Amino acid sequence: MIVPMHKFSFLVYHQDYPGFLDHVREIGVVHLIEKQQEVSEGVREKTDHIRQIQSVVKSLLKRNAGQPVNIGNVDGEKAFEEVTALFAKQEERFQQLNLLDKEISQVKPWGDFSRETIDRLAEQNLYIKFFNIPTSRFDQQWLEEFPIEVIGYHAGQTYFVLIQQGDEEPALDAEEVRPPERPLTELLYYRKELRAELKQLASLLDKHAVNSLEAIKKYGYEIKESVDYQTAIENTKEEAAGKAMLLEGWVPSEKIDELLTYLDASPVIYLEQEASKEDKAPILLKNKKFAKKFEMLGDLYSLPKYSELDLTPFFAPFYVLFFGFCLGDAGYGILMAAAALIMKPKVKKELRQVMGLIFYLGVSTFFFGVISGVFFGIPLFETGLPVYRTLAVRFEQQGTDINMLLFYLSLALGAIQIIFGMILKAINETRQFGWKHAVGTMGWILLVTGGISLFAISEITGIAMEKLNPVLYTLLGVSGVMILLLNNMNRNVLMNFGVGLWNTYNMVTGILGDLLSYIRLFALGISSAILGFVFNSLAIEMSGSIPVLNIVIMVIILVIGHGINLFMSGLGAFVHPMRLTFVEFYKNAGFAGGGKQYNPFKKIT
Repeated sequence: MIVPMHKFSFLVYHQDYPGFLDHVREIGVVHLIEKQQEVSEGVREKTDHIRQIQSVVKSLLKRNAGQPVNIGNVDGEKAFEEVTALFAKQEERFQQLNLLDKEISQVKPWGDFSRETIDRLAEQNLYIKFFNIPTSRFDQQWLEEFPIEVIGYHAGQTYFVLIQQGDEEPALDAEEVRPPERPLTELLYYRKELRAELKQLASLLDKHAVNSLEAIKKYGYEIKESVDYQTAIENTKEEAAGKAMLLEGWVPSEKIDELLTYLDASPVIYLEQEASKEDKAPILLKNKKFAKKFEMLGDLYSLPKYSELDLTPFFAPFYVLFFGFCLGDAGYGILMAAAALIMKPKVKKELRQVMGLIFYLGVSTFFFGVISGVFFGIPLFETGLPVYRTLAVRFEQQGTDINMLLFYLSLALGAIQIIFGMILKAINETRQFGWKHAVGTMGWILLVTGGISLFAISEITGIAMEKLNPVLYTLLGVSGVMILLLNNMNRNVLMNFGVGLWNTYNMVTGILGDLLSYIRLFALGISSAILGFVFNSLAIEMSGSIPVLNIVIMVIILVIGHGINLFMSGLGAFVHPMRLTFVEFYKNAGFAGGGKQYNPFKKIT
């Protein structure tokens, strides 16, 4: 759900204003309303500097040099400058090493030589010419006709030199190449020196990753605080010829009490009012334990507008089901759930939500693995296990199998989510604009659910659809009027009819396409099972027949193969349900989005 916001307007005497800002920042609950359209140059420069600091912190975190420690006497600014210089120098050395490696690869076929000797020969009117030519074109007779020495062979090329006296040009059908600038030994020496320097730079950076990381973070927080303070000043409006300062901001309803306690005891004049649907209030989500783990997924797309529903608790159960459907291996599910439970107490606090999410996804994967009969790529329906053997026989008698049932299940889940999304759309429209704007959506819900219900009644009871025609015609008539004529009761009928026809075309083609998109759930589940089965087969076929060794080889192939499958299939199971959520579900739910994250003015050091 979206936490209700209250708008506060503060009027403060100009001499008391710095102290007021300090108190507001200390309380840390007010999201300031930005009135200034353009960011000042000072704020822009500091913001860019913060990004640089964040980049350095991220790079240091990747080094895994040890647990960072908080050393109080480390100067964060100085450490940041030193680390920035080290990274720049490291990047420069890496570029030099890449160029040097290319030069070595070009010089290597020529081996080692003395540049001084070549220069002394040139003084005696003897010139060393360098050639290379495809080996198939090299004429062995040249060795007898010309003063030629073959240096070596590489990549189908023959490398040789010709000693030329004076300006006489030999009649060789070969192209002369530019002689190397430096001999191989010199290049190898420089490469060794570069690698040693890079190792030293890496050691210094590792040391900073342990000793300076916290100080650099604190330095970044201090810059961020100064930016926030300067932004607050720039968004303050002067009143009464500069004698009074006006500041406005948003406060979540659950965080008002501490602010009111301070305001009631201070000489600040303030006005409080609850945010309306039309206000562009910031968004703070508050969901229960299960849905809260999925807020990070919703943030990847967009936050809802203040007047909208928060769809997080509504898409969360579907996402869990869809992930399990896509991965669909009971063995993988056990691994994921166990890994999440083991890692949750050991990871940082901000990652515990991720571990909780992985646990739920693992449970769903295990559940669908049991249904589809797959355990680490083993097709359980073919193993003869009691329950699966009975089910396989029953499916065969009915002329179907588990894969066909899973295919229909993917479509059924898609239909349920689409209809559920339409219901949420009607609620959203009623919430934002009133029930008169939601009549058209209600008509579509009536038509779709009513049509499915009539078909189900006919199939279950055996009543022919012809006998249900009166009900069907009534359903078509009522829903048709709602869709075509009453879709927006604030417009005239002719306008509604035109809009209704266009919406009908979009709905008919859109719902069909949306429904077919859910087949990907079945397809991904099948592909995961097939890949697991293939790796099992490879492990058996390639293990050989040598006792003990064959078991070792089999285990290695199984671990590597199922690791690859778990990664690839898990990635697909993560992405595709998200795509179904953000495209099919959000569209049918009428989600607009575009909300701004609640970001209070507060101290962070």
